[in-house]
Amino acid sequence: MSSTTDIQRPKSVVFATAMMYFGAFMYAVGIIINLTMLFRPQQVQLLFGSPVNDWYWIVNASLDFILVIGFAWVARMAYRGDYGAGMTISLLAVLNIVFSMFRLGHIYGWITLAISIAVLAANLSSSAQDWYRAHLPTRS
Repeated sequence: MSSTTDIQRPKSVVFATAMMYFGAFMYAVGIIINLTMLFRPQQVQLLFGSPVNDWYWIVNASLDFILVIGFAWVARMAYRGDYGAGMTISLLAVLNIVFSMFRLGHIYGWITLAISIAVLAANLSSSAQDWYRAHLPTRS
């Protein structure tokens, strides 16, 4: 396996991994929001006008925690040139594009769509794909 210093890391890979770290950061913010809601009085814990059980906030915070770990791990591996991590970033970008289509009535949906398209384009660029291919394990 070649070292990461043999080839200059392309800006497209740096951008894609930075966006993955940004996603991890936003899920960490989600953890804080969920825990804040968990410790508020029950009459304030409203979702669509109805009170929500504490388990809702616990499950959401737990899922956000798993996503923080996953996004940071995938970003780290892609930055190092792991081909599977590059494919995972592309898959996550496509999933975000699909799900953002359901939220186009809000600015959040448009922002998610724009970022996801940019990440997908950067990650599928020839420079990024060359970076991932250059770090594939060689057969002995």
